[in-house]
Amino acid sequence: MEIKEGIAMPSDAPELPDTRALIERFHVCWDVWPEYTFINHEKRQIGFELDLSGMHEGGGEHPEPGCEKCLETYRALVQVAEAVLPSSNQDITHRFEPYDQGIHYSSRRGNRPEVVLRIRIVHRNAFKQPVDDAQLQYLEDLQQRLEDLGIGRI
Repeated sequence: MEIKEGIAMPSDAPELPDTRALIERFHVCWDVWPEYTFINHEKRQIGFELDLSGMHEGGGEHPEPGCEKCLETYRALVQVAEAVLPSSNQDITHRFEPYDQGIHYSSRRGNRPEVVLRIRIVHRNAFKQPVDDAQLQYLEDLQQRLEDLGIGRI
């Protein structure tokens, strides 16, 4: 087992059938948002945030934020992300935001109770540089992989 964000995770990448099973089991979907920062009082898009969202197995209500079922859902989202994320290149990288233990609700998905894995896609060394073709290509490749696995955007 490997420790990520203080959570024990399997050390080897999941097989594709296992990934598909996780997607169905936890009703995984995704959305993407622009990542902005302010440079000299000017708002600049520097990357993207891709959110993978999932529900407790079997749906239902959350007994409390950060419960064991939430953690199990988060672990599944990390496994799905590791299976679909393209390799980082020398210019672009992705990083998982720390597990926030919160329950999230999106009106776009009928306010279902969700656990979210946030993934930042940014320049590796020039963090404040604007979005470029390399980031757009990386995001396009990632979106295609998500669609190929049948993961819906909303």
